[in-house]
Amino acid sequence: MKKLFVLLIIAVMLVTLCSCSYAPSTRFMSKAQVRQLAKEFDDPQAELTINYEVNNKAVEVKITYKLLLTQAPLATIRFIQLVNDGFYDDTLLDSYNSNYKYALFGRYLYKESKVQGAGEMEYYQNPCDVTFKGEFKSNRYKQPQEGYAQFKMMSLAMYHEDWTEDNNTFDSANGYVIMALSSKTLNSDNYAVFADMISATVKYADGEESAPFTNFPSDIHTQLTQSSTISRDVYEDDSEVNSSKVSIKSPNFIVHIRMLGNYDWSKLPSIGK
Repeated sequence: MKKLFVLLIIAVMLVTLCSCSYAPSTRFMSKAQVRQLAKEFDDPQAELTINYEVNNKAVEVKITYKLLLTQAPLATIRFIQLVNDGFYDDTLLDSYNSNYKYALFGRYLYKESKVQGAGEMEYYQNPCDVTFKGEFKSNRYKQPQEGYAQFKMMSLAMYHEDWTEDNNTFDSANGYVIMALSSKTLNSDNYAVFADMISATVKYADGEESAPFTNFPSDIHTQLTQSSTISRDVYEDDSEVNSSKVSIKSPNFIVHIRMLGNYDWSKLPSIGK
């Protein structure tokens, strides 16, 4: 009996240790883990920059985001890790869904070509080979205390994949990001909203700067929603073999993201494989 009691205590200690230090890809985080994260990383924020041209004039959009760590912790942690790795830098707002009014970024890079020669820019696939259990209702993700995060104008959500090569038994997220262009974009059944816009400004090459806005600038929205597309060659990694083509909206919208605040991000648990 005494031996059984000792074994039980050891088992409880191991479970507690794992729940406090480790968030594997196949399950959600515990409430204790989320509470601890909220204490260590209070009010995390990120700044997303979009550079593009309209009417031959350079435009820079800066958007400050509040990350919803307690409502979608896995998606938020994965996003932070990818930002700090520079995963999203020089990626594109590469498509627009007219039915649900959202754009995607993270899937393609726009960089100097190693195929065509110096000075030529090409599109490259941006591999995101880590998947994790999406915090979706369809995955039986229990509603957090603050409720499920809902889409608002400019909200960010993890892209949903319902099939992966390793045949995950859960609907997955990977790291590619949906940017909402409407408050009625999608629902939370299969999408984990993890960031809401706090503020945004537009700055033009001539120094003109807009007042903070709450809706996407009309010119960038118009460019994204235009019907014309340009077929681009897309290269996988830096190989000389053209792997596929993609229709990219023109002009190019180049994305960069950085984290704000003085946090020790190395203390975040590992997400994914």
